[in-house]
Amino acid sequence: MRKKLGFLYRMKLTFSEPVRDHYFALRCVPMDHENQKIQITSRYVQPTDCLNQVVDGFGNQKYVGHYFDAHKKFEYEVAGIATVDGMRVIHEELHPMYKYPSDCTRWGESLQKLKEEIGPLKGEPLERAIGIMKTLHQYFPYQSGCTGVDTTAEEALRIGAGVCQDYAHIMIALCRDAGIPARYVNGMMIGEGATHAWVEVYTGEGWYGLDPTNDLHVDGYYIKLAHGRDYKDCVVDKGRFLGNAAQKQEIYVNVEELA
Repeated sequence: MRKKLGFLYRMKLTFSEPVRDHYFALRCVPMDHENQKIQITSRYVQPTDCLNQVVDGFGNQKYVGHYFDAHKKFEYEVAGIATVDGMRVIHEELHPMYKYPSDCTRWGESLQKLKEEIGPLKGEPLERAIGIMKTLHQYFPYQSGCTGVDTTAEEALRIGAGVCQDYAHIMIALCRDAGIPARYVNGMMIGEGATHAWVEVYTGEGWYGLDPTNDLHVDGYYIKLAHGRDYKDCVVDKGRFLGNAAQKQEIYVNVEELA
């Protein structure tokens, strides 16, 4: 199920007052792996005194840089072509960290209640993970604005609704509890809007993508940016600056199929 996709990721940060000494780390470059090949066609980050491309401890591509002088705007854009083979295993060795709870996926009473709702799981790891995804999709309604980036899986279930990040955290918590290693994925999906989050589960042979928000297998219309234990390992835009200023962030993502 190979697809050729054109993608654009754009972010603009506007400050109410000038800031300076701005350090930033950007996970906005899709990663290369056996099922996803990336060609970058254009890129800019401004303003910046220095810019380097590095790989973090999880294997994610990252731009890191700094700008010292006063500024009221910071923006970047990455565009390119992704050739994606969907609904296939990514053959990688399993790191033990994906077996255990992380900050956003720690166990609690609400997760225990949902586990009981799902009931006993049978079959191979992928079959059981699909069962978790389908029950979660039916049980947990999508609603924007009721959770935030720091909301944990347990907190989202107590609230009773959430967004793609919450679906991913809840599914990861349930999979790890069931003995299925799982990791958080941040990326882009066909269409126009913002980034999306989903889950990869370890099948025994490698990682396979499932999207609990939409109850879908991750196919050739998804582009992976980064993965980690949970959202905190995959933040697209992270940094710090000096200055007493409010900030406004605008994000635009577009993915379209190419002939």
